[in-house]
Amino acid sequence: MKKYLYLILCSIFINVSFSLVEEIIVTSSLGGATLGELDSPIFVIKGEDINYSGTTSLGDNLKYLLGINSSDFGAAVGQPIIRGMSGNRVRILSNGKLVRDVSGLGSDHLNDVDLNDIQQIEVVRGPSSLLYSNGTMGGIVNIVDQTIASKDFEGNDFNIGLETQSVNSGTSGSFSYKGNVNDVNLTYALKEIHFESYDVPTNSIIHEGSPEADENLKNSDYATLSHKLGTSIVRDWGYFGFSLADIENTYGIAFHEEEDPVPGAPVEDHDDRIKVDTSSTNLTIEGASTNISALDKLSYFVQVNDYDFIESHVEEGVVEESTTFTNESFEVGLKFDIGDQASGNRQNVMLNLSEEDISIKPSDANEDPFMRPADSQMLSLGYFICRELDVMDLDFGVRLDRVSRDGSIKTANAVTLHDISETDVSAALTMGWSLENNVGLTLGVSSVARAPSELELFMNGTHLAAGRDEFGNPNLESERSNNIDFSISYENDGYFVNTSLYTNSVDNYIYLLNSGQSPKADANKIDYDYVQADADFHGYEVEIGRTFVLSNSEVLVSYGRDQVIGTFSDGGNVPRITPVKNIYRLAISQENVTYDFKINDVQREDDLGVGESITKAFTMVDFDLRRSFSIGNEEELILSIFGRNLLDAKARSHSSFVKDEVPMPGRNFGIKFNFNF
Repeated sequence: MKKYLYLILCSIFINVSFSLVEEIIVTSSLGGATLGELDSPIFVIKGEDINYSGTTSLGDNLKYLLGINSSDFGAAVGQPIIRGMSGNRVRILSNGKLVRDVSGLGSDHLNDVDLNDIQQIEVVRGPSSLLYSNGTMGGIVNIVDQTIASKDFEGNDFNIGLETQSVNSGTSGSFSYKGNVNDVNLTYALKEIHFESYDVPTNSIIHEGSPEADENLKNSDYATLSHKLGTSIVRDWGYFGFSLADIENTYGIAFHEEEDPVPGAPVEDHDDRIKVDTSSTNLTIEGASTNISALDKLSYFVQVNDYDFIESHVEEGVVEESTTFTNESFEVGLKFDIGDQASGNRQNVMLNLSEEDISIKPSDANEDPFMRPADSQMLSLGYFICRELDVMDLDFGVRLDRVSRDGSIKTANAVTLHDISETDVSAALTMGWSLENNVGLTLGVSSVARAPSELELFMNGTHLAAGRDEFGNPNLESERSNNIDFSISYENDGYFVNTSLYTNSVDNYIYLLNSGQSPKADANKIDYDYVQADADFHGYEVEIGRTFVLSNSEVLVSYGRDQVIGTFSDGGNVPRITPVKNIYRLAISQENVTYDFKINDVQREDDLGVGESITKAFTMVDFDLRRSFSIGNEEELILSIFGRNLLDAKARSHSSFVKDEVPMPGRNFGIKFNFNF
């Protein structure tokens, strides 16, 4: 109740204060710059490529981007990995605000994001990412929509979407609206998804080292219902608005261990089910004002989030036991734009305050959770500057983070309380040169710190979905990533070449170490401890291609390749490093139709960490065909036909903890209709 009182008071104060100022110049991208003005490495996926294509997880939507992969746990879960950095090292944002769920508490937990009716997905590294979250060692994935509009809509836009997929006998439907009514902007978006368990190639499921002939992965079903409502007013003094979003998910955990398995016996011979039900409610207030004293603009937001994640063990339709994960958070953010933002000489100062309460509660009140409740508070102060000099473009960012975590660990009958605080400074510098002959050079240097997460500090028990015992360590220190990134780009007469080389030395890298069996939790399971060691990551990304302009079409042909190698300073490989992948693409664009063919050739991974096994190579072939039909003056029907894994390849994600038991889906065809009016 106290948090909601704070929210109301902040809202009243901001409204009263900013009703006195005049004039507004609104921009809508990270760091106050347009995407083209950012020197940091960045990928952008257009909203239409998400809205008009097949429905899938966040990570799966990013898999064709170089340097980016996904650690999947079935159809619902696809946590992004950037340059070998996974988990909390990659921050997921919605409109520049951190998504607060419990994805960091388990590899079987999905990112709580709504990909319906979005404007674009941005992937950013470097100084810009420091403005928006701490610990961005891999970077950020920012999902952008117009739920709270900063510019007035013109007219009224409606969209109705219908979709079906073959691999999961799945269907989805969506509706969205954007418009301006009496100088008030209104938005609403709804999406409902029902996917059954998906098909897999024969003999691709492996249990206890033996393949099974099943062609359907049990308990890989997925369903969701999402709503988001927003409103805003835009005036001479600025804009102000709020949004309310609600997401409900239900999905099956396709593989899990039993409570007390018999050593050597199969673990999937039971007609039971592990399912997850999630529910989140997010209330956001945000706005901006311009021409306040020496400021070009002041942006602000207040956000309250309630998230529940219930993992249930179901036998014959009856819930036998369950575990409830909750995350309640409250956050306030301010960003001050200093100087003339439009001139290319930008400065930003940010201040962020947040509080996050995470708890795990078993249905049996006498059972101890594998992590006791943990409270986190964060205070962040950041500074960002961009200068367009005669000889180069320069971006610099520095961020101070104070992270406090209160938790406890129970050993036998004793409970030890821990109050842990870390103060970290992160900085990043990017320099860009535009040379003759259409050559561009970029050099980035960064030192980014990440405080240990709640799980890494306080985990203490059996995680059934992962099939292991996990133990945190309250003495863990902050990780520090020291990264150098060098990029060369060339574009001329339709030809283009983009190359990036990087080396990333991570001090105190935190990972799970297989420690063998012990009676600390479940004597029948392997113990994994969160430990630290210095690690080095080296990699590259290269893309070459050409665009042909023909009489009535444009043709794009490209080839890309990426690789990352992760090793510990004292020897051995970092576990679950993503394999080398090659991306081939042919895209043809005409006035009202596009054809897009992609091949994802993933090589065999045999540089193994402790306890890992070799992952075989696979080749994934996908296609998208999209055509628009004009109906009347402003109405439009968009037909999308797509195919995934056309070769029905046996594909596994090496970064997944359950790669053998949970392979990727088999051949899939789908069709989607979108009616805009």
